[in-house]
Amino acid sequence: MKSLFFLSIFLFTINLSAQVISGVNHQLWKGTLSMNDRLEIPFLFDFSKVGKKYVMTIKNGNESIELKCLQKNDSVTAFFPRIDSYIRFSLEKVEMRGYWINLNRKKIQKIPFLGTKEAGVRCGWTTNENPSDVIMPKYKIVFDDDNQKNTAVLILSNGLNISSPRELQGTILTETGDYRYLAGCSNANSFTMSTFNGIWALLVEGQIKGDSIKGNFYSGSSYRTGWRGKADDNAMLRKASSLTYVINDQAINFSSVRTLKGKSYRSKQNSTTKLYQIMGSWCPNCLDEIIFFKELHKDFAKNGLEIIAFAYENQQEISSALMKLKKFAKRMEIPYTVCYAGSASKEEASETFPMLNEITSFPTSILVDRNGKIRYIHTGFSGPATGQVYEDYKKEFRVLIEKLLKE
Repeated sequence: MKSLFFLSIFLFTINLSAQVISGVNHQLWKGTLSMNDRLEIPFLFDFSKVGKKYVMTIKNGNESIELKCLQKNDSVTAFFPRIDSYIRFSLEKVEMRGYWINLNRKKIQKIPFLGTKEAGVRCGWTTNENPSDVIMPKYKIVFDDDNQKNTAVLILSNGLNISSPRELQGTILTETGDYRYLAGCSNANSFTMSTFNGIWALLVEGQIKGDSIKGNFYSGSSYRTGWRGKADDNAMLRKASSLTYVINDQAINFSSVRTLKGKSYRSKQNSTTKLYQIMGSWCPNCLDEIIFFKELHKDFAKNGLEIIAFAYENQQEISSALMKLKKFAKRMEIPYTVCYAGSASKEEASETFPMLNEITSFPTSILVDRNGKIRYIHTGFSGPATGQVYEDYKKEFRVLIEKLLKE
């Protein structure tokens, strides 16, 4: 009789465990990153089991980032693709607890992480006010801490009428690149959007009043600034080709540039069209640009286009930076030349390219013709989250390359 009792308990436990695993496999979860004692940044993710292995997929609006999971006892480590970042947590019946570890900064970042089953609710509201305004699809905005008052552009999906808590998607375009896929929800005259991609975690809060808009922007564990603007269907940035320009006839300074084997880089004295990419493995916009440049290499390398990436990294020791770059180039399957050029500093990048006024953004790309003349410079990179802006840029850049290759 006692044996039967314990057998019943054992079978009940197995059945309960199966229900818990089933819940893990088929339900969208909410993740929360405790950036500091006041700021929490939410995101959504799916946690499923494929065969005997778990898979975590982070959802930022239309973006899905699949993480590879390794399990040891009751601990799971979920690794981001292409970058040195992971989430490590313990898996319990109804929640996960652990940390997001970001190795892409000069100082390792360790942020508390909580995962809960909330049926895919990214943000919750305590009020449901009557709406009096409409969210427009495009706003010209400025950030409070931007002394130059450069225009940024806030893009929101579809021009939504704020009548109840509902999904909202968008991005922010700046002259150094976009903030990638933002997702959240709106309620009455307020909205919130966030994104998390393993390198950065961002939160945008906003309030609407007529055609005016204002709010706060949070990045990482300490950065916060206000922003404000007005609805403007014609809002646009200054041309990316006008921000960085040639000021003298000096040559590229290769003194600090190293191959991935640690040797001094020697530029080939050949008559090819060159595309120089100023980037860093820690830069999300650079990752987007690399994907596009891989397409360019596939289509134009056979016609004489040579792409060289100059990477500026966070590691203090050159040997550590080279090791990181080797792994990065392999993970990203970069088919063109990648070099280490210095520390992650715009000043150091400017020293490598003394013929330019300054380098103001990672990434920056430079097109040089067969005669060694700089023909085009593009500051920043607006990726796939910007929709038509991204598609227009790719088309225009391809046309320019084709023209130079034919000269």
